[in-house]
Amino acid sequence: MSGRRLVEALAAAASRNSSEDQKQKGALLEALEGCVIRHPGTLLRLHETLCFLQAYPDDAQILVLVDGALETFPARVERLGRRAQRRLHDSGVANTTLDYPFAFPMARWLARHFPHETEIAWAGFADEDRLDETLSLLATTAEGDAFSEGGMGWRQWLRVAKGERRLTDLQLLLELFERRGLPEETRDWLFESLALPILWRPRGAGASRTLARIPPRRVFFHDKGLERGPVDLVEALTRPLSLARAPRALAAAMIDAARVAMATRQRELHAFSYPNPADVLVADAGRGLRLVFIGIQPDFRLPLEGYYAFLALKNGVPVSYGGGWELFGTLDFAVNVFASFRQGESAYLATQLLRAYRRIFGMTTIVVDRYQLGHDSTEALRSGSFYFYHRLGFRPRDPAVVRVLGEERAKIAADPAYRSPVPVLKRLAGAEVFLQLPGGHAAPEQRLRATDVAALVARHVAREFSGDRPRATRDSAERVGRALGARRRAPWPAAEGRAFARMSLVAALIPDLAEWSLVERHALVAVMRAKGGGSEMRYARLLDGHRRLRRSLESLARSSSTTLASSVF
Repeated sequence: MSGRRLVEALAAAASRNSSEDQKQKGALLEALEGCVIRHPGTLLRLHETLCFLQAYPDDAQILVLVDGALETFPARVERLGRRAQRRLHDSGVANTTLDYPFAFPMARWLARHFPHETEIAWAGFADEDRLDETLSLLATTAEGDAFSEGGMGWRQWLRVAKGERRLTDLQLLLELFERRGLPEETRDWLFESLALPILWRPRGAGASRTLARIPPRRVFFHDKGLERGPVDLVEALTRPLSLARAPRALAAAMIDAARVAMATRQRELHAFSYPNPADVLVADAGRGLRLVFIGIQPDFRLPLEGYYAFLALKNGVPVSYGGGWELFGTLDFAVNVFASFRQGESAYLATQLLRAYRRIFGMTTIVVDRYQLGHDSTEALRSGSFYFYHRLGFRPRDPAVVRVLGEERAKIAADPAYRSPVPVLKRLAGAEVFLQLPGGHAAPEQRLRATDVAALVARHVAREFSGDRPRATRDSAERVGRALGARRRAPWPAAEGRAFARMSLVAALIPDLAEWSLVERHALVAVMRAKGGGSEMRYARLLDGHRRLRRSLESLARSSSTTLASSVF
């Protein structure tokens, strides 16, 4: 049998787990050990199948064969000719290359951890004028003529600016951005605006998708098949799931694993770019599934919502990422299963993730945004995301989507082989879907959203401060501090003081703030300090528990909406 046919047979059998399938997988893996594969597409197909089998092994023998096959993969890539290797560019496979315009935090992390494997892919960079202008801002005034018309230009300047130091262009640019003393948000935005293509050559263990596995304490074997049965998600969320705060070393290892998992797939996530190593939670969810929830550094958190991103590992293999952000009992949930693992236990994974988020936030309503369902997302459409969530119990409330869903369900009942075409899937993805738990919002589509509060703040700053945001922040912090009895904030940790100032723009919206009871005012101070504290979970619980604050903001949002509607008509 040819290498291509061996690979296709293994891929077809990978997610099947009968005793005959297990024997076939073992025989195919052994046959592939000495098989030379020169076609890059076939080699990539083998790679993805091996990754799946490493996450979902049938037994110890198959896992040994899979581990061995993946360990030899760098050599397989090296045996390909240069032309064939180029066809694996951007694959994230060991000993290949990829490039992506990573933002500053990820570019810095890559340059520090892989200094000899990262550089700027200048051949793919075109905006030379913008780089000249940016460097003129980062360099000293005395060097400014280097970037003017007729000057040496950025290429020669980079060579001169290194002096005798052995730096890559990437390392030098990162150094310039770090030492200029810009506010972090400004620095990161300026770097990202350049869209520099960062070239990375993943090598070695833990630096590619091929060798990304973190050996688990115990492997779960799937000799009895994959868990794909129906799920009663509401019932499942009544069962508690144990969470533990990760020790510092484990937290650092999980953050690194999350960054590699994303970078090798040319993706980034805010929480993985600005992680808080002191706020990493870990849950072992059974069947070899470990869930890692990563909080954000206080100064980079969302303005109002509580938020944790996650990395899911199956038998030590990163298989999924996403996040959950929560406000006043409603969790917005997003999960992305990496393409290699979508034939696995996705429903089980989503269920365990939501059990963990229930433990973190205690939400009573769960929302999935329409982008996750396929709105402006070809990947979500192709993966059948709407029906995935529908099987878990999520339901639309938008009348137009409800009508389309009813028509499609009637067609499926009449013909079980029927599949909704892409145009219909796009219509189904036209609005968010909900899972309502006991005590949840009766009309979650009408819930208070963070963007509603943001609009209130913007209107307040425009009316009361003529758009002067620094003055608005200073005045609000002073006024809210007086009303809440929190004038003396100097002894507080710096992050808590900054969080108080930022949230004071929200608290200042409330006209009767000074008339609240002492308990309510002290509770609001605790909420505002917690936004800059060590745990997003604590902040979210304190925020959700402040009923007076919630009622006040909901009333302001309703009043603003009514005013806006009347002004339109």
